[in-house]
This record gives sequence, structure tokens and C-alpha cells, in this order.
Amino acid sequence: MRNHLVGFCKSEHFTYRQWDRKISDKVLTYVLKNVETNKCNTLLIVSRKVLKNMNIKVNKELFIKIDNNTLITCFYCDFQKYKCSNKIQNYLIIQ
Repeated sequence: MRNHLVGFCKSEHFTYRQWDRKISDKVLTYVLKNVETNKCNTLLIVSRKVLKNMNIKVNKELFIKIDNNTLITCFYCDFQKYKCSNKIQNYLIIQ
């Protein structure tokens, strides 16, 4: 796994979570290719449909936390069950 990907830097935490959740750099490149690198406090949500099209067999959405050009963390979660306590949060949904 590389530390830089399509204009983004991976934090150490993100790199561990990426490995733990078995998300390849190829998948991240596909998902991040049209995301601006200068967005602050953004939560990128990748739909189940997109994941299924990339042969990822998880019945949840992929959430990627981004701050400026740094990938902070990633996790799988049901969109309907996700509740954000941070009121100043930008969302970007990829369907």
C-alpha cells in the first residue's frame, strides 16, 4: 500500500484501517478520483451499489473521513444507522 493516492495522503490510522477492512488501493483510486483534495471535514460515503460493482461483498456503505488532502479513517456502516454528532460536517455521497 502506498502512502499517497490520487492527491491524498494516508494517515497512519487510515492505512491500518484500510488493511484491516481489506480495501485495496485500486478501489480507493476509483472512489477518490473525482474528489477534491482541499475539502475540510468531509465524510465520503460510497454506496453499496458502487461497492458491489467493484466486487466488494459487504452489505454496508463505505465511509471515508477526509480532512483537506489527508485520509483520516474508513469504516463500513449502514447509512440508516449512522449518526453524526459533529454538526459541522460536509458530506459527499458516491452512488
